[in-house]
Amino acid sequence: MLRENNAPSLHWTDKTMSVMRERRMEACESRLSDYPAYDLFEGCDDEHAEELWSLSFYAQEHPLQTCLHDVKTMQAQVLGQLREEANLLSWREHQLVEQMILHHGEVELLDAADGEPAESLVQRLWCHLRWQGEEQLFLCLPQQLMTLLGNLFATPEHDALRERLMRCEAVIRAMLYMDGCMDVHEPMQHLLQDVVESETGLYQLLSRRYLRVSFDYTYDKQGEMILIHPGLAEPERVKDASFLRTSDAMQVDQMTMLGAMTGLLPQEMPLYFQLLGLLQGAVRPEITEEEAAEDLRMLAKQNVGLSEMNEVLASLLMVQPTQEMLACVQAVQRQTPRWCGMTTAVVQ
Repeated sequence: MLRENNAPSLHWTDKTMSVMRERRMEACESRLSDYPAYDLFEGCDDEHAEELWSLSFYAQEHPLQTCLHDVKTMQAQVLGQLREEANLLSWREHQLVEQMILHHGEVELLDAADGEPAESLVQRLWCHLRWQGEEQLFLCLPQQLMTLLGNLFATPEHDALRERLMRCEAVIRAMLYMDGCMDVHEPMQHLLQDVVESETGLYQLLSRRYLRVSFDYTYDKQGEMILIHPGLAEPERVKDASFLRTSDAMQVDQMTMLGAMTGLLPQEMPLYFQLLGLLQGAVRPEITEEEAAEDLRMLAKQNVGLSEMNEVLASLLMVQPTQEMLACVQAVQRQTPRWCGMTTAVVQ
């Protein structure tokens, strides 16, 4: 999902991982209310085809196209790449499609975190959204695609490719946890060579689409796409995203790689669990102790100063920070491995 380049806040309390996640979900929920209640295969005619196209990935990827679009041409385009695109769905998109196939073409979106994958399925021109009252929201898959996708998902070739994709995604997430961000070219190469085993123009387009849906990203000054960790608040503070350790990533020791995949390095564990214990029963009701501890660790990775981290700590609590909490945060700030390429934190 594109990280909007809004003017940075003066306070790190507004740039913690949990706050940024909440803002993203709220923004997505607001966008979902504006999508039409029909899709390309059910309920759409040529008069409304242009509206669907303007909301789709196709419009984002081909912004200079000025021709008028009709339903049959757009349907043929979607169907023509359906197999390849289904192979490169994000893991949550894939789950939602499976649930719709099992539940006769629709699934209720009960978790706010499902908003973004649901939106991306609408932008693929596969689905539409249906509101029931003001609270219940359903994602709907047309019968034609439900049959085709059900048959595709049942093939051994699809299962094998998805397994390769999940391994590739785990490595990308591990590298983002260790470095904070990465240039898009290396993961693109892995997707094309090791996952789909094809470098056709279509797979290049769909691989980039998969990365945009699966990870946070932004663009550097040259307009190049950069994948970023969801906890990285100010991507502009990264000096250069091209420091990705490319094939050397596979030389990282197994324990470090496994820890990075799960979002907690072995050397970070003792302080994390110590801080987690100190926060029990003390955080605000709208946040969990795990989220609070993660927020503080992400700030340390960004080289945020101790005074700013103490300010964030206080904002997370219902009570005054104890001396034990402050001492633990100081240890976290000093001992947590920094993300590579980070400039010194600006003193607020």
